[in-house]
Amino acid sequence: MRRLVLAVCLVSFLAGCSALSGGSPPPSDERAVTAVEAVNTSVSTVETYRFETEMHVAASDGENSRTVRVDGNGVVNISAKRMRATTRTRGQTVDSYVDGYRAYQGCQEPWDGYAVENVSRSEPWTTATPLHRQLTLFERSNVYWEGNETIDGNRTMLVSAAPSAETIQSVMDRNGASNVALNRGSLENATARLWIDPDTNRPVKSELRLQLSQRGATATATLTLSYTGYGEPAQIAIPPAVYDDPYELGCPGAG
Repeated sequence: MRRLVLAVCLVSFLAGCSALSGGSPPPSDERAVTAVEAVNTSVSTVETYRFETEMHVAASDGENSRTVRVDGNGVVNISAKRMRATTRTRGQTVDSYVDGYRAYQGCQEPWDGYAVENVSRSEPWTTATPLHRQLTLFERSNVYWEGNETIDGNRTMLVSAAPSAETIQSVMDRNGASNVALNRGSLENATARLWIDPDTNRPVKSELRLQLSQRGATATATLTLSYTGYGEPAQIAIPPAVYDDPYELGCPGAG
């Protein structure tokens, strides 16, 4: 079950998955398609933004259960091709960076240093960042209009999507080796939601919910991201230690 929890964590943030069960979803709603197109137009001129993340993973094999909670935040500077992300779980804080087409993942205790991998050049650099990854899910999936919802006292438009396993893999697997952990897993269901500011057509929040099974164990993961600070100054300084002999094959003990 530990491997299943790790697999769900990876698919939520980075990776691909195996075949998704179930039939084809119904055709898209035209109103939802129009809303997603407007969002893409709006964010195409965005140079910087900030994000906050929350993830909850619950796994069970019938006798034992395990819960993992992760929270974090980050900032993206698209013009500089830099990103910083901080995640916190179980008393540990890990910093990660993207500098151009190299991604550096901080290693958890007791290890020091960073693991490094290449960011694919086959798609625009922005698709390696959280907001644009989520938007690509909606571009490549059937989408549905869910009406209006109020978030923190502000009205938003809500659109949902039913991404396939192939779509999730194509979107999330932007860093070369990130799909290894899910070779033995099976993604049973995936749903995504996107809350949009009706005045700016910019995303306020997104959510990706996954259900995964593996060798009799099941897990559910919910990844929520909130977006703020569009266009605000974002100088991202990367510590020199990030480049100091990084691990080329991933962090020790992560396999």
